[in-house]
Amino acid sequence: MAKRDVIRFELLGGYRMKIWFKDGHSGEADIATLTRFEGYYFSPLKDPDYFNQVSINDELGTLHWPNDAEIDPYILYAKATGEPLKIRVWREEVVEV
Repeated sequence: MAKRDVIRFELLGGYRMKIWFKDGHSGEADIATLTRFEGYYFSPLKDPDYFNQVSINDELGTLHWPNDAEIDPYILYAKATGEPLKIRVWREEVVEV
């Protein structure tokens, strides 16, 4: 398990949820701001009943839906905690996104 892995969540209504991470941080995220709900994996999530079938993929440490839709835990962490997502470009410089 990585520090950013999701260990718990609570549905808050709509597409919002509170998410707890392995490193002890938590925060709220609106999943509607992370996807357009298009395509094979994400279009089913528009249906609130389907969206609410979310669980945790313990192996990957992220949110998981029955059709195998998942959102990267680093993206969830950045959204829920407000910490900038940092990526390495050409393995030499760190850029905040």
